[in-house]
Amino acid sequence: MLDKRKAEGITAARREIARRIARFCTGLSAEEYNALLDRMAHVQWKYDTLPNIAEPDIEKKLRELME
Repeated sequence: MLDKRKAEGITAARREIARRIARFCTGLSAEEYNALLDRMAHVQWKYDTLPNIAEPDIEKKLRELME
């Protein structure tokens, strides 16, 4: 079940990314273009599905260092 949802998410992300970047990647071979789409779709899926981890409060740390 989870693998099916992952595959569907990656496929949808790949389709959307391909629609957006196709005109900029005309110099790539089909193999390079597909590899790029695969990597980008996987990253997109990861950021869409995994929980976001908040970054530490940098301003607070800077204030502490300045004291």
